[in-house]
Amino acid sequence: MTPLDILALLTSPDEEGVFNAAEILSARWKPHIAALHLAHLPEAPGAELYVAGNLWTKLIEDSRVAAAADLTEIKARAARLHVDMEVRQAEVVLGTVASTVTGQALHTDLTLMQRPGDEVALAAFEAALFGSGRPILLVPPRWRASALGKRIMVAWKSKPEAARALADAAPFLHDADEVVIVTVDAKPNAYGAGPGRDIARHLARKGLDVQLRNADGLGRSPEEALIAEARHMDADLIVMGGYGQSRLREFVFGGVTRALTRTAPLPLFLSH
Repeated sequence: MTPLDILALLTSPDEEGVFNAAEILSARWKPHIAALHLAHLPEAPGAELYVAGNLWTKLIEDSRVAAAADLTEIKARAARLHVDMEVRQAEVVLGTVASTVTGQALHTDLTLMQRPGDEVALAAFEAALFGSGRPILLVPPRWRASALGKRIMVAWKSKPEAARALADAAPFLHDADEVVIVTVDAKPNAYGAGPGRDIARHLARKGLDVQLRNADGLGRSPEEALIAEARHMDADLIVMGGYGQSRLREFVFGGVTRALTRTAPLPLFLSH
């Protein structure tokens, strides 16, 4: 397999899951990994700049000192891993996160980051998912495991985002020990009498030994049913399409992507 080119996004040196995933992937595929630390500078003051100017200058100086310390720690952590990792740093304010991340993620095969926990990380996540055309591997905070992508659950719904995720996840799928396609409360629809069967056949034609399971939601939300299925099969990765409906609609009404990116106890492989 051609070596992967991975962008690892970090907002602090304490994102254990990102380093753990980088080490697992490095041992398996020997990818090139570029770690990009997003050093968040204080936002510029508004109309009171003439009053706040000196204070803001001091805040910027303090932030740069802290960012330099973070960069040193990230480099030290990377050096302790058996990983081909270069470490970069970019100064950002909230309004420049999207352009910074998109510009980097466009030129990689995969973006690796921790589940977003603040507005900078959320902006980075959305920029990578919607702006790069590349998939994201999202790991939970403090995630530690010895396997990643050996037991894969595919959360399937007949949507372009899900098909894109399957295509992007091909290296993981072909290297997995087990692949299970899971639908929730699937009924015959415009995509066929047995939703999930056609995509299972498609993957089988590519040489994958896949199983298909239609989970009964039992009154649960789709994300609760999917997490239960992932636990049942002891999955170590969920592959799924990201945001099958608009972000605004998901924000107002909720949605599977929004819920799983906030609560999933295992890594998610997402494409849009």
